[in-house]
Amino acid sequence: MPLEKIYKTIFQFNKKQIPTRDMEKLKEIAEDCQKVRNYVYERYGGIGGLTKIYPGYTVQNEMTKSGLRERLGLPSVYFHLAIFDALGDIKSQWTRTKKNIEKNIRANELVTPEDKHYLRFVMKQSRCFEAILNNRKVVLQGGWTEAYHSACTGVDMHRLNQYLRRQVRRHLVKPYTKIAEGFTVSPKGYRYADHGIYLSMKESRKRLFIMLTDNNCYNRQIYIRLFPEEGNISINVPVEVRQKHPVGYEGEIGLALGMHCMFVTDRGTVYGEQYMRYQSALTDYVREKLSGHRRNARYNPGMKKYNAGRMRLEAALHNYVNAQINRMLDIEKPRIVYFPKLPAVSKAGVNKKVNASVGMWQRGFIKSRLVQKCWERSIKLVEVFAGGISTECCECGAVGTKDENVFCCETCGARKPERQNTAANVLKRGRLGS
Repeated sequence: MPLEKIYKTIFQFNKKQIPTRDMEKLKEIAEDCQKVRNYVYERYGGIGGLTKIYPGYTVQNEMTKSGLRERLGLPSVYFHLAIFDALGDIKSQWTRTKKNIEKNIRANELVTPEDKHYLRFVMKQSRCFEAILNNRKVVLQGGWTEAYHSACTGVDMHRLNQYLRRQVRRHLVKPYTKIAEGFTVSPKGYRYADHGIYLSMKESRKRLFIMLTDNNCYNRQIYIRLFPEEGNISINVPVEVRQKHPVGYEGEIGLALGMHCMFVTDRGTVYGEQYMRYQSALTDYVREKLSGHRRNARYNPGMKKYNAGRMRLEAALHNYVNAQINRMLDIEKPRIVYFPKLPAVSKAGVNKKVNASVGMWQRGFIKSRLVQKCWERSIKLVEVFAGGISTECCECGAVGTKDENVFCCETCGARKPERQNTAANVLKRGRLGS
C-alpha cells in the first residue's frame, strides 16, 4: 500500500542581515549545545553507556542532575534537544560498529557456522550484547532464555565473547564534534509573529527577533543553522505532506545509472546529460584547492573561502540533479520505477583524477532524491539485483561483449547502447521479481 504522508524539509531565511551582536548570541547558544553534545559523547559514547542510551530518558535525567545546564546558563529548550541529538549520533555509531563487526564475521574463515550463529544472536539480542560487553552474566526472560541456550550449544562462549569485545574496541569510536554551526529548538523556544520569528535567548525572559522572507508559521521542532560570515541563518523545518496522486502515471521504466549521464531508460532516453560537467567541476575544485588549505585551521579565512566555493559547486550539482529527476518523472509518468541495487564504490584503477571522480560521485544523493520524489508522486520504486546485469543481453539473456559503449550479442545479433541494454535488463528483472 502506498504511503499516505511523507516528510520533507523546507527552509526559511532571514530577510535582513543579522547584526553582529545578535549573531554572537546565536553563536553562543550553538557553542553551548556543542559542549552538551560532547559531554554526552564522552560520558555515554562508550561500552558503559550502552545500557542507558535506549530510550535515553536515563541519560536525560542524569544530565539534568549533573548541573551542566546551570553552569552554561542554557535554556532547557536547547539543552534537552542537544542531549537527544547526541544520543542519536551515539546510536548511529553503534549501528555502524555492528555492521563492521558483522562484515568481519562473514569474512573470517576461522569462524564456524555455529560460531556465526551465536555471534549474530547475541548482537541482535540487546540484553545479551550489553551483558557480554560489560562482563556480566546474561539474564534473559521468556523464550529468549531457551533460544540463548540453543545458540550456546557446541561453541566456545569464552573465546567468542572475547572476540566480540575485541571487535567492539576496534570499531567503536566515541563521537566528537568541533562544529558549532547551529542548534535544535523545540516549539516552546520560538514564536512566529510580526513577519518573523522570536527565538529564546540565554537571558531570562528575552527573545531575539529575526525578520523572515515569508509569513509561514510552524509548530514543530526546527533547526537553526548559522552563517556568521554572511550574517545569515536558515531555518530547517521538517513538514508532513500528503502524497500526490497525479493522473496518467501508469507505465513502468527501468533505469541505468552512470557518471557521464544520470539516467538512461530501457527505451534509450537519456536524462542528466550534463551531470559529468557539474561533477567534474566539483571534483577538480576539491583536488586543486583542498591540499593548499589543509594546513589552515577550520576558521582560517582561507578555509572559509574554500568551503564557500565547494558549497556553491555542490549546490549547483544538487539543483541540477533535482531538476533532471523532475524532468524525467514529468515526461515518463511511470507507475513503477525499477532501479539497480548499487554495489560499494571501488577505485577505478585508471588514474588519480578518475579515482577522485568515482570517490566523489554523489550517487547516494541521487538515489535519495529519486526516492523522495517518487514518494511525493506515489510512484513505486523497486530495487533489483544488479549482478552481471551489464554483460547480459536483454533480448535473449546470453552473455555479450561491450565495444565503445555498445553492447553486442553474438548469440542473437542484438546491438544496443550499453546503458540502454542495462536499463532493459533492470526492467526485465524487476518485472520477474528477481
